[in-house]
Amino acid sequence: MENPSDTLQNLRTSLDDVAAVICRMCNDDIPGLGRILNVYENLERESQSCVDHEFLSVLNLSRRYMEGVVLGDIEDMEPLKDGVVMMRAMTRVFMKGETFTFETDEVKEHLKIPLQNDSDTHNNQKKKQPVSTSVRSLEEEDLEILGDFIIESRENLETIELNLIDLEESPEDKEIINAIFRPFHTLKGISGFLDLRKINVLSHATENLLDSARTGKCVIDQLITDVILQAVDVLKKLIDCVEDGLKNGHTADDHAIDIEYLTQKIETINESRAVSDTPKMMGEILIDRGVLKEKQLAEALEIQEENPERRLGEILVEEEGIETKEVISALREQKRGRGQGVFQVKVDTNKLDNLVDLTGELVIAQSMLRQDAYSKDGTGQKMMQNLNHLGQIVSNIQKIAMSMRMVPIGNTFQKMVRLVRDVARSCKKDVALVMSGEDTEIDRNVVEALYEPMVHMIRNSIDHGLETAVERGKSGKPEKGTVSLKAYHKGGHIVIEISDDGKGLNTLRILEKAMSLGLIDSNADLSDAEIFQLIMKPGFSTAKSITGISGRGVGMDVVKKAIDNLNGRLAIYSEEGKGSTFVITLPLTLAIIEGMLVRVGHERFIVPTMAILESFKPRKEDYFTLEGKGEMLMFRKSLVPVIRLSRICNVSMDHCEIWNNIAIVVENNKEQRCILIDELLGKEEYVIKSLGESLEGIKGLAGGAIMGDGKVGLILDIAGLFEVALTL
Repeated sequence: MENPSDTLQNLRTSLDDVAAVICRMCNDDIPGLGRILNVYENLERESQSCVDHEFLSVLNLSRRYMEGVVLGDIEDMEPLKDGVVMMRAMTRVFMKGETFTFETDEVKEHLKIPLQNDSDTHNNQKKKQPVSTSVRSLEEEDLEILGDFIIESRENLETIELNLIDLEESPEDKEIINAIFRPFHTLKGISGFLDLRKINVLSHATENLLDSARTGKCVIDQLITDVILQAVDVLKKLIDCVEDGLKNGHTADDHAIDIEYLTQKIETINESRAVSDTPKMMGEILIDRGVLKEKQLAEALEIQEENPERRLGEILVEEEGIETKEVISALREQKRGRGQGVFQVKVDTNKLDNLVDLTGELVIAQSMLRQDAYSKDGTGQKMMQNLNHLGQIVSNIQKIAMSMRMVPIGNTFQKMVRLVRDVARSCKKDVALVMSGEDTEIDRNVVEALYEPMVHMIRNSIDHGLETAVERGKSGKPEKGTVSLKAYHKGGHIVIEISDDGKGLNTLRILEKAMSLGLIDSNADLSDAEIFQLIMKPGFSTAKSITGISGRGVGMDVVKKAIDNLNGRLAIYSEEGKGSTFVITLPLTLAIIEGMLVRVGHERFIVPTMAILESFKPRKEDYFTLEGKGEMLMFRKSLVPVIRLSRICNVSMDHCEIWNNIAIVVENNKEQRCILIDELLGKEEYVIKSLGESLEGIKGLAGGAIMGDGKVGLILDIAGLFEVALTL
């Protein structure tokens, strides 16, 4: 016979599982609801000997209420969440051997199955509960649920924002309305379970508005989309409060956020926009489908009149022989949305980072072991076979670990949809956002750091780049301007293009502004690419006036700094009157870099392969010196300045003459330089290590990497190296 304490523990585990499922479930998930119903039935059988009458009463009411949800007679799942919370609290007391003394009448009252004609009254009574939030301490078991709630809620709100933009284009598209309705429904359900009253009430009010739209009782227009976006913004603030409370070990302290005005506004809009609509009843739907005859429906209604406690769906199944699936299908006819997306497993970022770090250490150990094997003069053939096998394993682990860090850039792209909408409206311009390559994956840290630069660039494209509808019409362009976002992989890197079909960059105006700021001489001879790079200087702006969006000259320098910090490159292409394109080239990850290991004297350096164009052995006749520009090498019929790492790093080279060295041609922002080295040692992937606070910020260095012999090789920052070379 099973120990009562074991039974209680199993009971508690089952209730925890039910709680986790219910708080994420919609009432149209029939298989999921069926599984919970089975759990309730099993609990009733197994818990008789270890719980009291009150617990069994709540459990019995919960099971019957779930039956009503499955049959479609009940839509409100909130009482089920109340029941689970109460039963979990009761089992905690039972496991301590104490007597349960809490009041259960209110929970049991909510779990009583409402008659069909008073279900609206039941729902309204719950909705009219006062909105108040009390700060209470959290138990350890609630922390994980709240953490998941915060992550999922933010994802849901981002999805809502994206779909709202589509809804403005197609306000009658029921699929889009359902795609917005479902996240609000989920948010309402989970917040109610977690007793987050303000989030619950606001999401419930917004859900009601969307429900009116999807059932045809009101028509979506700009006012409705605006108020839903307002609700999204307030919900984000409320979720921030939940996160702050979670960090401090208590529930949300959101007293400073008022939702009354917004909820009243939503309810007023919902009531004022409502149109007369009499939806078909379940019986009518079954008759239309040929599943039920009118005579059978009349008989079932007579039975229900004599037995008002019985539901119509139950009568049709038991008395008239209608299959349960047909009844459920009729109840769900107008509530079917899109299929579920691919399930994703969430991974703790700290664990993920530890895995990546350990993988890096494994790479280092394998490299050291290989070097040791080479020193055996080839006698250890078996050892080399094992090493090769180890190398394959390490390579696979590394790929898996890095792929776990990867996330689609589409999430960042989606955030730009709302940005474009708001900025375009502020500028009084009609703008379309075109996106491609949203499935392109990139390191999550790169994605986070990329958000701010993209915001600045898109704002500038709309505010400065795109003309007004009148100006576009005069120049023969469509009145609606276009901003394009494109992402793709190229040569082991990710490339992001942000382009517009606006007026392009005015090179003359940029030159005049640069001269007035003293950035260039009046007789400077610059290429278009060099002129375009001037807009990246701090404080540089050609805007004639300052707006609420841009014009202060504090945007593009932020972009450049952020991209430099990511070891990336930014190229600008523009044609006056046709538009501009900003091309960002970034490494796929910040944890590992592909580089060419080179030797200068007794030191080794790593040159990022992304910056390398070519390496060659210079000839004596290719060497020149020019006044004011120093040493030059002929490369592809052009003279390219020479950088001697030996002078910058104070290292002696094997040979002083250029023609006895090797030259590596590198490029940054279309500028080329030849770096002189003694030897090419090979190309590999290197785990990037920080040089520490004391060496942080040194121009020309991006970090370090541990070599196979345990020593450190310095990773060169090409952009910084170019700047250092100019000072020598």
